[in-house]
Amino acid sequence: MYRFALERRQIEQLEFLPHDPWPGDPKVADELFRGQYRFAGREASAPNQPPWRLRPDDHEWLAELHGFEWLRHFAESGGETALAHARRLLRSWIDLCRDIDPVTWSPGVLGQRLTAWLSHGRFLLQGADTDFADAYLGSLAVQWLHLQRTAGDARFGLEQLSALLGLVYGAMSLPGEDGAVTRGLRQIERLLENQTMQDGGYNSRAPSDLMTVLRRLIALRGAVGDSGRPVPDWLQTAIGRMAPLLRGLRHGDGGLALFNGGIEEDSDNVNTTLVRADVKGKTLLSATQSGFQRMTAGSALLLTDTGAPPAGEWGRYAHAGGGGFELSIGKRRLVVNCGSGRQRSAEWREAARATAAHSTLQFANANAWPITAAGDFGPNPSRLHCRRHEDETGNTWLELRHDGYRQRFGVSHRRRLYLDASGGDVRGEDRLDANGPPGEDMEIAGRSIAVRFHLHPDVQASAVHGGSAVLLRLGGGQGWRFRAGGADIAMEESVYLGRADRIRRSQQIVLSATARPDGNVIKWAFRQV
Repeated sequence: MYRFALERRQIEQLEFLPHDPWPGDPKVADELFRGQYRFAGREASAPNQPPWRLRPDDHEWLAELHGFEWLRHFAESGGETALAHARRLLRSWIDLCRDIDPVTWSPGVLGQRLTAWLSHGRFLLQGADTDFADAYLGSLAVQWLHLQRTAGDARFGLEQLSALLGLVYGAMSLPGEDGAVTRGLRQIERLLENQTMQDGGYNSRAPSDLMTVLRRLIALRGAVGDSGRPVPDWLQTAIGRMAPLLRGLRHGDGGLALFNGGIEEDSDNVNTTLVRADVKGKTLLSATQSGFQRMTAGSALLLTDTGAPPAGEWGRYAHAGGGGFELSIGKRRLVVNCGSGRQRSAEWREAARATAAHSTLQFANANAWPITAAGDFGPNPSRLHCRRHEDETGNTWLELRHDGYRQRFGVSHRRRLYLDASGGDVRGEDRLDANGPPGEDMEIAGRSIAVRFHLHPDVQASAVHGGSAVLLRLGGGQGWRFRAGGADIAMEESVYLGRADRIRRSQQIVLSATARPDGNVIKWAFRQV
């Protein structure tokens, strides 16, 4: 009966079809044509048959498959073969996926699918026969009506935006739905007020999420304008805030920093996003609300996470890596964080969130911010304080402090990061201050301290001078020397999760010390040789 109610509306033609502004990859289209489906970092094969029954228990993989954003790869490939195969896949979905499944018909996936179908409607309908066109239009109507009733149930975060975008794209395309367009845009405006910060940051604090939201808003701006409607001021303002911050979170290779579950992303996609944002102005160097700092000199670029994990629901995928930094020299990454376990197993997800997976100090083998049984950081994570200094000669340094260890161990972590004007001298100081809660006498002496510097997999590292220093050689042949005082230097294995397609072995420099009752001071430096 519910399905019958959804099918009551008949559509003879669409009033408007938006344009997908993002380029696809013909190589991916060729893989899909051969039945190779790579989503969420995992691959499944279904040659000569529809893929809709593959990996039934892998919700992330199913969400990407049934979201249909991969249609852009067929559109980019062009030609009759690509068009025919795209139509076959879409028609098989209409025939085989009618049942309202809790995953593939969830509001977030449904909104993403509607947006993709409509954004590639011109491609799909060119020269289409009546049978395909009727099936396409009929399914669009059913999905949009169902989304109207369920959009409020979308999962927290990005899926809420996906659901609302599906509502707006559907309303713009269907005749007589101007009121629904207005309501949907107003809902997106309110959602952005709750999910973004004044400096343009997204509440999850992952650069990849920021890029995803920015791309969706850029596409929405284009669709609204192309439909003949005025672009809302709030939409242009949001894009104008996000683009400078995203630009500030890029490394010299054009990819993004690895904070809070983000990955490098494809540098061409990042560049295309910023070009189509069409936002003038300087790169944002100091994002105090989002909690990021960018320091540059010569060919050196230092990006630092200067914020605590987000509270509550936003913290479910965030990392306990505050104070961690990444260093790139020209187009080569030198120091990194391990990256993201989001599209991998639960074990990888938790490992990547740990303080030990970041280039910062770890005390007593614990996370700087404890992760609760609910998987978040609680309603009130300890703040991370940051002050930035710049002198007249071009030297820049940060002073950071957080009390994430204080309640459990009675110590505070202070970090200073310094970049000289030439870009050839990067120095740091990590200090542990004993200052337990009032009235409590905590025993800190003898507990372990580890300051970690995860190296990019392309960096070659070797101990020199009897282990008192480490010589580092970047992919381009440039050399750097690492030294430290107040701790022992050792080389250990690490992993790099910065790309969605593979896990790479890497190395890390570990400075080890034992806590003293009066506190510890560990100094270190990277110098170009």
